[in-house]
Amino acid sequence: MVKDVEPTLAVGGIVVYIKVPNQRGSGIMNITPKEVRIRTLFQSSFYKIPRFQRPYSWDKGNIEDFWVDAVAGGKDGYFIGSMVMFGDKGGQELFVVDGQQRLTTITIFLAALRDTLVSVGEKNLAEGIQNVIQRTDIANKSRYVLLTETSYPYMQEYVQKLGAPDVKLTPSEEEKGIQSAYNFALDKFKVMQEAAGGKLEGAKRKTAIRRELEAARDKLLGLDVIIVQLDNEDDAYIVFETLNTRGKDLEPKDLIKNLFAKLMKPKNADVDPAKLKWKNMMDQIAASAASIDASTYLHHFWLSRYDYTPERALFEKVKKRVTKATAPAMLEAMLQDVEQYRRIFEPDSFTWDKEAVPLKRSLQALAVFKVRQPTPMVLSVLRAYRDKRISLKQAKDTIEAIERFHFMHTAVAGLSSSGGVSMMYAAAARELWGEADPQKRAKGLQEFQAKLKTRRPEKQAFETGFAELRYSSAETRNKALVRYVLERFDMQLRQDASVDYSKMTIEHIGPQNPKGAPALSRYAEVGNLVLVSEKLNGDLKNKEFSEKKKIMKQANLPMDPVLGSGPIKMLA
Repeated sequence: MVKDVEPTLAVGGIVVYIKVPNQRGSGIMNITPKEVRIRTLFQSSFYKIPRFQRPYSWDKGNIEDFWVDAVAGGKDGYFIGSMVMFGDKGGQELFVVDGQQRLTTITIFLAALRDTLVSVGEKNLAEGIQNVIQRTDIANKSRYVLLTETSYPYMQEYVQKLGAPDVKLTPSEEEKGIQSAYNFALDKFKVMQEAAGGKLEGAKRKTAIRRELEAARDKLLGLDVIIVQLDNEDDAYIVFETLNTRGKDLEPKDLIKNLFAKLMKPKNADVDPAKLKWKNMMDQIAASAASIDASTYLHHFWLSRYDYTPERALFEKVKKRVTKATAPAMLEAMLQDVEQYRRIFEPDSFTWDKEAVPLKRSLQALAVFKVRQPTPMVLSVLRAYRDKRISLKQAKDTIEAIERFHFMHTAVAGLSSSGGVSMMYAAAARELWGEADPQKRAKGLQEFQAKLKTRRPEKQAFETGFAELRYSSAETRNKALVRYVLERFDMQLRQDASVDYSKMTIEHIGPQNPKGAPALSRYAEVGNLVLVSEKLNGDLKNKEFSEKKKIMKQANLPMDPVLGSGPIKMLA
């Protein structure tokens, strides 16, 4: 009797059955794993990275670990785990479902070893390795054994090719990772070469280096791997999902990408809409100056529209909702919302209408407060404003309410928000997105703003936190928050929306280092600070308060009633 089991890979021809809810009848899939060595693997087929796979993403830590295991501390026959592939049995090409990172890294290491052999005059050995990386197919056409799409043509020209590249390229983020892995291996082989040569000279040195590099080659080509080959792409998608929801280290973005690729099969061999839209979305996220994480974006996108879920369960939620019929619209919505999402975290990177500048300021403030919980609601508000479902005033009032709440609650009082706050934001975002009636949308926003007021901290907690805000040359931790406070004070006094606060600096009213006198004990507190232009800051320098006050008045600097009145007693 076949049980519902997770896929388990075994050696020695053991057949593993997986019972899955697929569309082909019994739902029973058999897998026959086989153990092979990398040398045999590279000689038996050509390996393509299918469209739903993620780009090369190993970081320095992954590469170092693999180097230690496979080359530095490894031995002939070191086992590197399983790889899952699909393709016609007996065909020349196989598609790699699981194992892309390892196959790419092995190819990079072999290329670096090849180039090291060239550098020490071992041309024949170098060409021997090239024959592993690149060989002829059944039609006698020369091809690279590993065929990548996302890094094309960088991987081919700068790594797999023997000799100088014919195409000059600026590497993308993925390609920088490939470049880093290649340079890492090149440095390691150089160290290996120098250690082997030691103090030897002439033929003995050349022989010692050759033997050391040959040993490294044999370790790489002697790596053992279990290959699981499936017959078709549908089975591959299923195994891909199942394996990688068992802790194979894929993020929600990778699994969701796979799901859309599965549901949105291209109708034309030359155009793949799902792949193009996904790449466009990822490119926009990668271009962000705010280091946005793609999986986090997809989570916030979901929370701004659908039921609440933690990020770790996101893929299962998406999988249950999206269908072949709804997948194109959802992917398009994800793509369209990226700009609004980026506006939340990098408002300075976008152009804003003059009337919408208050929205920009509120988003800048939320960035200063370093809060992420309101993101689904802020995204929902910006989307609704973009789509003309709410007015600019409604958008400003709502996001300003969020700004005021987190200024008091998070930035000043230093209180942490419970999971209930996250759920409140997600619920409000979902309600705004799903409500078709304009009047009900308006009422919902008003109720949300009122709810935020009820969650504000007690007055004493706010006052205690505010009194602790400090800034000086020696106390810079709260500089951004202090600037925010001073800007808001200045806005209220000046009432001039055209001021460019980015060109203003913080000035201590009572000097930090008064001439011939000890510094004020409370000189770093907000009450002793003011925003001035860079020129005015230079005029004020380290003057006494009485002199500074005259200069500030002459410059028409807005001053509050206390500062602008007669003589005042400075803080002791």
